[in-house]
Amino acid sequence: MSLMSRLVPLPVALLPVALLAAWPLPALSQDSAPPAPEAAAEGPTCSGQPALWLGDGAETSDLSTADGPLSRQMSTTATTSPYAMFRVSAASQALRVEADAPDADPSLRLETPEGDLLAENDDAVGLASRIEQSVGPGDYCVRLIPIGASDMTATVQLSRPEMSPLLSEPASTTITACTPETEGQPLSAEALSDGALDGALPARTQTDGSLRYLRFSLDATTPVTLRAASVGLDPNMVLFDGAGAQIAANDDADGLNARLDFPSGLAAGDYCLGVAPISAGEGLIDVSVEALDRDNFLRSAWRKGELAPPFDGDYPMQTIDLTTTTETVVLQDGSAQWLDFTLERETALVVGAYGGLVGVDAKLALFGENGAVVGQDDDSAGGTDARMGPVVLEPGRYRLALTDLNRPDQPGAPIRPVGLVFERFERVGQDTDAAPAPAPAAPAAP
Repeated sequence: MSLMSRLVPLPVALLPVALLAAWPLPALSQDSAPPAPEAAAEGPTCSGQPALWLGDGAETSDLSTADGPLSRQMSTTATTSPYAMFRVSAASQALRVEADAPDADPSLRLETPEGDLLAENDDAVGLASRIEQSVGPGDYCVRLIPIGASDMTATVQLSRPEMSPLLSEPASTTITACTPETEGQPLSAEALSDGALDGALPARTQTDGSLRYLRFSLDATTPVTLRAASVGLDPNMVLFDGAGAQIAANDDADGLNARLDFPSGLAAGDYCLGVAPISAGEGLIDVSVEALDRDNFLRSAWRKGELAPPFDGDYPMQTIDLTTTTETVVLQDGSAQWLDFTLERETALVVGAYGGLVGVDAKLALFGENGAVVGQDDDSAGGTDARMGPVVLEPGRYRLALTDLNRPDQPGAPIRPVGLVFERFERVGQDTDAAPAPAPAAPAAP
């Protein structure tokens, strides 16, 4: 039988009240007392939310006495934007707090523990954030907030101005005057080894996407085309003479690519070409100087859909009969695909181009018999599909260019089929020698 089962309840109700009042009760020790709510909470809080010290603890999170930057990995979720706390013991402390996350967009808030906002920042260096502030003694909170995708892990660093920063300022991409003292390199060492550039065109080189100055010289007046092209960057170019005077500049002549044309020729002399992306980034820029040949220049313009090729030339064009053709499929290979047709009477024409499902960003351009643009469209059909019209056209011959803005000048690229749909509308009661075929009903977009 257990000890407890042996105990008999004391008949307390039968004891005198005076005896009960005098009965000595044992005092509860402090260790056994239930903790107060304030004592139950452990660690720092910010705006009433749990926080982490940026260092290992309160003492090691004092920026004023820290030997180096205070850094911590912090993660956000759809329901969590975490806080970190730090301390300042100096009477006045300049600080820098930064956040960087690969392939994410972190923003920062500097607050008091009560939630009062002191400073905030987003995208100080690229998508990374930085706050620079001076504060007095006390505890402070840093909050990490994701922009866009909610799940993110970022490095948050706190430092004094004399300490190494987390973020590096991007290299300057501003093209300044290229004087004889400016450090540069030959546009093409191989071409220049035997003399001036005009004897070795075309000349090409590739840069790493940083600001570069490329030098070349011409022995005689030479028509040239200068190009700077990149897949992932937006190239900019500025041409200077040998003394550093600017001759010409260009950005986005061919989509995001840069081009300078001198059909009358550049005079004999020394030149410096400054090349850089509009915004700093990672990638390569292909730079070239080519002799400007009229026939090659025109064929390039036809290939890009910028200029209509002649009807009687040798540039390939597909002839279609709109009285019998309401739709066709064009095989897009990265260059402009040309179609020509003839209208016998005034017609309102609508043309749709559908290739979004295979990655084509279709653009349509319609040229009249005299070469003038009479209609064009990009993206009006929704997404990346094009829908041009209705355009009222007089009788005559027309040329239609279909280009892929995702591949504005990549002849020989993988084939992508694009559906073209034609809708014709003719005025009722037009005098005709023969009854025309009825205009088809507008088909549903594929």
